[in-house]
Amino acid sequence: MKEKILQACLPKRHIYNILNDLRVVINITKNQYEIPLESLFSMAARRNKKRGFLFVSKVLGKHIPVIPQISLLTGALLARALMKEVYKIDDSHTEDIVKGIVDQKECKKIYESIRKQTITLPEKALLIGFAETATALGYSVFEKLQNVSYIHTTREDILNIASEINFEEEHSHATTHRFYPLDKDLLQSKEPIVLIDDEITTGKTVVNIIEAIQNKFPRKNYVVLSILDWRKEEDIKRYEELEKRLGIKIYTVSLVSGTIEVEGKPVDDVAIEKENRKAVVESKINVIRLEEQYFKQLLFSSIDSRGKINTCPYLKETGRFGIKSEACEEVGHVCRKIGELLKVKRKGKKTLCLGTGEFMYIPMKIAAYMGDGVLYHSSTRSPIHPATKSEYAIKNAYSFKSPDDPFIMNYLYNIPYGYYDDCFIFFEREVAKERMDEIMETLRSLGIPYINVIVCSNNYKLQEPSKMGSYDKDDVTFLLKDISNMMEEKGTKEREKLIQSGIHYSEMLPKEYKPTKEYIDLFHISLKESAKKLSLAVGVVAEKIIKNRGENIVIVSLARAGTPVGILIKRYIAYKYGLDIPHYSISIIRGKGIDENAIKYILKKHPDKSIQFVDGWTGKGAITKVLEKACKEFEEKYGVHLNDDLAVLADPGYCVATFGTREDFLIASACLNATVSGLVSRTVHRKDMIGPRDYHGAKYYKELADEDVSNLFIDTITKEFGAVKALVAAAINEVQETTPTWAGLKDIKNIQRVFGIDDINLIKPGIGETTRVLLRRVPWKILVKDMNNPNLKHILLLAEDRNVPVEIYNDMTYQCCGIIKPLKGEEK
Repeated sequence: MKEKILQACLPKRHIYNILNDLRVVINITKNQYEIPLESLFSMAARRNKKRGFLFVSKVLGKHIPVIPQISLLTGALLARALMKEVYKIDDSHTEDIVKGIVDQKECKKIYESIRKQTITLPEKALLIGFAETATALGYSVFEKLQNVSYIHTTREDILNIASEINFEEEHSHATTHRFYPLDKDLLQSKEPIVLIDDEITTGKTVVNIIEAIQNKFPRKNYVVLSILDWRKEEDIKRYEELEKRLGIKIYTVSLVSGTIEVEGKPVDDVAIEKENRKAVVESKINVIRLEEQYFKQLLFSSIDSRGKINTCPYLKETGRFGIKSEACEEVGHVCRKIGELLKVKRKGKKTLCLGTGEFMYIPMKIAAYMGDGVLYHSSTRSPIHPATKSEYAIKNAYSFKSPDDPFIMNYLYNIPYGYYDDCFIFFEREVAKERMDEIMETLRSLGIPYINVIVCSNNYKLQEPSKMGSYDKDDVTFLLKDISNMMEEKGTKEREKLIQSGIHYSEMLPKEYKPTKEYIDLFHISLKESAKKLSLAVGVVAEKIIKNRGENIVIVSLARAGTPVGILIKRYIAYKYGLDIPHYSISIIRGKGIDENAIKYILKKHPDKSIQFVDGWTGKGAITKVLEKACKEFEEKYGVHLNDDLAVLADPGYCVATFGTREDFLIASACLNATVSGLVSRTVHRKDMIGPRDYHGAKYYKELADEDVSNLFIDTITKEFGAVKALVAAAINEVQETTPTWAGLKDIKNIQRVFGIDDINLIKPGIGETTRVLLRRVPWKILVKDMNNPNLKHILLLAEDRNVPVEIYNDMTYQCCGIIKPLKGEEK
């Protein structure tokens, strides 16, 4: 206690003559661990008229090279300072950690001795590191604590995910911070937040982020944790006023605190010495692309300051999107694995490892496992004046356009020419080759013989879609693998037996029978009679999509019943709004889910658009549930939220919120198979045919071209758009209940009980699904509400043709229902 009082009463005064007349005077009021200031920082002048000086950290691993273990130990010390100051818990290893920070010879041994040790916080807390300088510092605090989560702010503008909070860092050269947690509960809780930065000067950035958080996610307690704290009395009062105004408590914890006095003006560019760029030398460049097994990829895209989009995935483990303490051990294990892999690729005793921008912690952690003689730091946005003056922090400087955004300058500092034997530079994401030119030229100018470029996340490459189907290419792109010569169809009864014996329906195809003349005639009559009603339903559902989702969408129809509906919606939007909405048709399979490769392709092609899923109609809602599950799993796996709202032409099962009608009526495309669906089969997924990078498969029945009415169906309904324009407007203005009630599913469960059917999947409700039963499956019986319903003509015709009994059954929302014949035990 006496020592602390002496420190407070007898502040130590340090004078730094930086450059020209710029001078900073520091009065130390607290240095509880008695760390020499020269072990923590030195000073430099920076190109910023708001604040012309910079504390250049010797422990951060940002602007100048450090032993990576020193940076990691600094985070460990801050974790212990948090425990001591806020929770009054001391740790016996603190003295050793301080020694490791001060003594470079001991740092590795001491870090190794505490590497696996963590401290459990008495309460849950969220740690937030500030971009770009403190992303690794925050993470190295986080790795030493349990019962916590961590996220860092970012300057990246990321698509496919909304920033939960935005705030400004007023004195910075890049002011806007964004916040992209995958787990929305990260901010919803009331747990305390620990804000981590390398240095607090005025505290304005802290005030800005606290106000932004309190505005949306209020809580009671905050901790500001930093290496240095230079707030003046008026800045301290600003915190106190904020506490009173918001009804919160702000704890401040730092390794060193005091006040600073600034004299003189920011340094003029013209008045300083500059490093002459050496001639470019021949360095051997080696690109190492890490495999996907190391890190989880998030399929977000970013947009730079001039609108250029990078679709290469981000890494989940960086902290940019949030991470919990349970995942930290695995991240460390992966970094060790990579570090040991790269260690054997070193070419000498002196190795430089470079992080890039905000991507700091993972490269630093990897560097810590690459052996002796490794120094680490990172590229930065901070423009600092170089000078050869003794005790000045920055001796040389190299500038280059950022590979992520060529309109932003990046810098590297303190790399003596010819000093290093090799260099490993780490990139989180792959960027276009031409954007790498300037940074690679810079690296080649440093006299380093071997340069290794480590790319942690690579652009995923998927096959371009091949020509598939008989539709016009402007109407739809099928993301399907053509398996026309790879699979033989099976007869209806054989296929039914296999399905009911446990073989998945998507692993085989039914035979595509050529429709009879009588049935084709029925199709044409039905199309003529229902064209206007179909066109009205198309208009209604299309208007709902535009109203609910806006114009910046991609239509993704579920092949194959959804394909013609997707085309019609696309055409209606073009007719009404003059918009050319992209449309893809992809596979979704009950029991196997959605085609993730197809979704990846769409996200890559249209990273700034949202997906609207489309299908033909609902039966008992099985595909609706499959889609909901698939979207949830995709978000858990890749981070991207897919809106699982399924738009359909008809929703007789009351399973979706976006529909053209809930009437169970004849959609003429349900009358036929491939010949009204672009000559494409139903979709297939079998491991011996569909590889990990393939799309789900389908056959293209070119041989049925003479019977194809796919485009006739589309064109007939499209011609009615003008005639139903007023009806669409009237239907949209009607007050209509859209909430799914799943009334149809309740009816199906009653049918299951009444008819003693074990497997609910054998019951196929609605006109569309009943048609499929009669065309593809082995029907047991057909239930209808009214034999005289004109929408059931083709159902009755098919049933008669196949000798399937038809019964009257009124207790259902649907007009009819097909029941598949159970075949188990039939041959006994």
